[in-house]
Amino acid sequence: HLYRTNKPSIIKKAVVIGIHGFFPAKLVRSVLGEPTGTSTKFANEAADALTAWGKRNGITMEIEKIALDGEGKVFERTENLYELLFEWIEQIHECDFLFFAAHSQGTPVAVHILAKLIEEGHIFDNKKLGVLGMAGISLGPFYGLDQKLLMRAYSSIESASLKELFQFQTQSSFQSRKYTHALKVVIAHNTKITFIGSINDQLVPLYSSTCIHITHPNVYRAVYIDGTDVTPGFISDLVSLALHIRNIGASDHDLIRELSGALAGALTSGGHSKIYNEPNVYDLAIINVLETTNCENDLPLLVEDNFQVPNTNHNPFHLPWAMRSMLYEVISRPILEHHLEVIRIKFNEWEPETKALKDLKYRLSSINTRM
Repeated sequence: HLYRTNKPSIIKKAVVIGIHGFFPAKLVRSVLGEPTGTSTKFANEAADALTAWGKRNGITMEIEKIALDGEGKVFERTENLYELLFEWIEQIHECDFLFFAAHSQGTPVAVHILAKLIEEGHIFDNKKLGVLGMAGISLGPFYGLDQKLLMRAYSSIESASLKELFQFQTQSSFQSRKYTHALKVVIAHNTKITFIGSINDQLVPLYSSTCIHITHPNVYRAVYIDGTDVTPGFISDLVSLALHIRNIGASDHDLIRELSGALAGALTSGGHSKIYNEPNVYDLAIINVLETTNCENDLPLLVEDNFQVPNTNHNPFHLPWAMRSMLYEVISRPILEHHLEVIRIKFNEWEPETKALKDLKYRLSSINTRM
């Protein structure tokens, strides 16, 4: 894994690019409320975070902000937005830091655009590269969500784009294979990617938003927890610990995958869209790129090709085994034992009220097992 460095990067010229996500307008307005997650907002937020970072480190830089707007399916958007981006190709050539801030479906679009820039020779070796994926659909939306949404209620363009998102649930699909290739290209060029998921996202599961099926030191994962969220403190801490385990190069033994279904927010909650309003989300991604070491060796991106998205008939007994296995990872690292004790205390204080949460607590009871 990467380490925090005491010598932050020196940046003179930066380009930040915002790329919005895509869910049909009717769905966005009826479920999420009036959309505010625009490409302009993401570019502005990222630029503000970068400016603040520069002030903390005594660095003054030029920042070019680019907002790429356009609807459609992933590959259509990639091609169209890539053409639009050529208006700023000189700035991209000249900058020493290129950063993408993307949300939802915009996350794979951003990765594809960066991969295309690299493959076509527009990115030079000395350039710092970063991608922030907020609630990205790397492994698609929640399984079965397409059955809850009335596809016929949307226009043909919206329906096609919505259906495409579910293709990311299958690793052998064309969309997933192309996305995996793009991820390998950008990682091989030392891009540092920050995947941040919302703990109560009602559309995208945490295993998808954190791109849990890939492994590389340049991939950093985090979870956004809204201040008004009612997620039990035990669950929040457990998720944070599991992601920390992944960030240091160990396995969470599928705990995030097994927990994701229980974390789903109600369709009327705002977990999917609140994430991009939090300045700390952008700050973390900037720090991850500019204040970390680089891999000493050219490590390839590892992809779990046989990753299975949990379906409605998913075996509930996988979770206890995942929990127990991850506990072994924690206790083998003495520096993490304090976190485990805190989680145990919160687990025993937790008094779930619903049947679903009571069942979840029962399946997680192995946390009290002394190993």
